[in-house]
Amino acid sequence: MKAKNYWPLAVAVLLYILYAITGIYIFRALIIILLFCYTLILILGKAPKQHRKKMLFVPLAFLFSIFGDLCLHIDSNYPEYEAMIFILGVGLYFIAHFWYICFTLRDKKINWWLLGGLLAAFIAYFFILLVPNISNQGIRIAVMLYILVSCVSVSSAAAMPLSDAMDRTAKTLVIIGISSLLFSDFLISLHDFVGIPTGYFLMLPTFYLSQILVTGALIHLLKKD
Repeated sequence: MKAKNYWPLAVAVLLYILYAITGIYIFRALIIILLFCYTLILILGKAPKQHRKKMLFVPLAFLFSIFGDLCLHIDSNYPEYEAMIFILGVGLYFIAHFWYICFTLRDKKINWWLLGGLLAAFIAYFFILLVPNISNQGIRIAVMLYILVSCVSVSSAAAMPLSDAMDRTAKTLVIIGISSLLFSDFLISLHDFVGIPTGYFLMLPTFYLSQILVTGALIHLLKKD
């Protein structure tokens, strides 16, 4: 695999550095827009027909992540609509995870041990720490549903069988990528609802790392020349 094939990932990192330095949102937004456009073009141009439909779920996940990120970026700017915009943002991320599940689910296989462990941990976290700190019932429901779909998403990725459409390297990148998204959301909930800022500085880097790693998996699979 030639290093030049990974130029979109380098550009994505550069855009994040520019955002970190300037605080200008457009640099941050361009990261996922770039990866969405690149993965779409890459899949349509390189993916074998029998795998193309499955892989197209990735840019779909990126597309909904773009608008979910925008909602969570602007919600505090409109206090009277903050709860509604937040729920909309969580809903868009929910759909993004649904597309990840469509991409990773093979032969209806899910790592049930991992799913059980994740659900046990996050449901306990939800009822012990989140519920007492979330007064809005709509936000409670949105967060609970998002926890469920996130755990299924990671567990589905972990159960992907190895094949010509998903080798070990790509599978590892996808698992770490989707797990990074779950970890980023966990940091948001700790900060926004529980009031624990520990590790919050990792929230955005791990969020964008998620899309970068999943894109890297597709590049690895489709650009082997």
